[in-house]
Amino acid sequence: MSFADAAARNAAIPSGELRPGMLAWLDNPGSLTVRTASAWRTLWSNLAWTDITLETGYGLYGTTPQAALDGGNFIVLRGGVQKSAAGTQIIGNSVIGSIPSSLGNPLSGDYPIAMQWLGSISAGRIYVAPNRQITYVGPDTGWLSLNGVRIPLA
Repeated sequence: MSFADAAARNAAIPSGELRPGMLAWLDNPGSLTVRTASAWRTLWSNLAWTDITLETGYGLYGTTPQAALDGGNFIVLRGGVQKSAAGTQIIGNSVIGSIPSSLGNPLSGDYPIAMQWLGSISAGRIYVAPNRQITYVGPDTGWLSLNGVRIPLA
């Protein structure tokens, strides 16, 4: 089924005809929804990316650091971060930026990331605080990647 938006979908299907497993495409916002036993849930949605606010002294590495709301349940991240000054490393336990408040409140905690391999460095992560601040946790490194990080909403 295809509808202009969620309101049109809800108006077109009487509650007595709702069945778990029904699928519906919504042109606005561009998402695929599925009916559970009690509600419609988003399976996939066209993501609206918003730039992450970086702290002074940080810049993009490769692609612009961005965040988006995925399915109304997760904040997803993409892009890379490095220090603005050439040859300067990101120091462990440094705040690198903030997730836009328009995306909601993330579940605070540690999330694994990819980062520059510098011999003995094995892994790094980011810590997302309740105030949406992103802190790099790990040994000093030249760059880090936010690609693939999925943060549940609190």
